[in-house]
Amino acid sequence: MHRVVIAAEPITSVDVTSADALAELDAALKTEGIELDFAELKDPVKDKLRRFGLFDLFAEDRFFPTKESAVSEHIRRQAS
Repeated sequence: MHRVVIAAEPITSVDVTSADALAELDAALKTEGIELDFAELKDPVKDKLRRFGLFDLFAEDRFFPTKESAVSEHIRRQAS
């Protein structure tokens, strides 16, 4: 599986429109066999994603503390 990792450190907030856009992007990528992951997303932004119900789409294992850990996990999964 291929992945797109959003380096999310600069994101400070998510509103309904951007949450809808993320859900649509995730669905479009899934149809192409691509998983959308996030690195360095701040906890308050994660909390907003939870409130918008996006954690039903994005499991906790799609959030990484650093870009490097996201890439390392992708390499590990590819090798399995």
